[in-house]
Amino acid sequence: MSVFQNAESWHLDVDRYLNRVIPASPLHKLPTPVSRFLGYRKEQKQDVGNILGAFWSMTGAFCGLAVVAAVFNNTGSIQQHAPPAFIASFGASAILEYNAVRSPLGQPRNALLGHTFSAAIGVAISKLFQYHSEYEKIKWIAGAVGCALASAVMLLTGTVHPPGGASAVLAATEPAITAMGWYFIGLVAWGATLMIAVGLIINNIQRQFPIYWWTPLDLRRAKRQDLETVPDGRGAVERRETEEEQKYDQSYEKIEITGAEVTLPPTLSLNKEEAELLERLRLRLRKSVDKEVDFDETDSESSKSSAEFTMVPTRSEEARTNSESSSSGR
Repeated sequence: MSVFQNAESWHLDVDRYLNRVIPASPLHKLPTPVSRFLGYRKEQKQDVGNILGAFWSMTGAFCGLAVVAAVFNNTGSIQQHAPPAFIASFGASAILEYNAVRSPLGQPRNALLGHTFSAAIGVAISKLFQYHSEYEKIKWIAGAVGCALASAVMLLTGTVHPPGGASAVLAATEPAITAMGWYFIGLVAWGATLMIAVGLIINNIQRQFPIYWWTPLDLRRAKRQDLETVPDGRGAVERRETEEEQKYDQSYEKIEITGAEVTLPPTLSLNKEEAELLERLRLRLRKSVDKEVDFDETDSESSKSSAEFTMVPTRSEEARTNSESSSSGR
């Protein structure tokens, strides 16, 4: 039983090693027109309303699938392998990449690597099962095994992309795709790249895509502190919390102060002095936002401690200062 209890804490974090060599995002250094269509925003904003969202998701899905189909059907080297008119899994990718643009499941890392890994696994399993003399009768097993393994690999590598499961199934069950063999992997990777390219254009007209390219974590901080990550339940990753944080750092136990409001835990009551203190802090935050202080230009001043700015001289210090000034006047 202890083995099963210990298994709950087993965790493979590939990002803990990869993030040490992955460079931090350079998008903020690029010209604004370029960085904008690569997903960078100086200030984060909420997504557009669902009316505009529906329009842009419709436009993006049409353009993305049309571009992929046009390239596939007008490239001689691809046509030599007799691909289907559409790879069905790209339809599901279109929903994630042009509709749910903020979903971690549709970000470039997940879309490209999730599809590619799944296609490779699906082809490998299909090749293995084809050694059986009656493959046509058992190919449904190959599809199930391929999808199951693809699901596990995507989770372990932080590349969860649900349409990737369809790519694994198609590699084993769709005759035209099964006949392509290993070529299907490159075809899927090329199609996913084209859909991301279309998303960079369509989604960034009024929306934002991608939210991140590799990870939502700050890579510079991850390199300094050697952060360990865990899946966050949405297909992305988050910092692994310590046991103390898991016990005490709960959302319903936090006091959150913003310029707009103060949020208290439902079980916490305040007296008058405590409520006034939190309100003063809220107003200070609000003023700091209104002033839009450029902290980059005041780095030299920020090195001073906050005590230097809030310290009030005592009476003895005032007397000594006055005596010095009077003696200098003489």
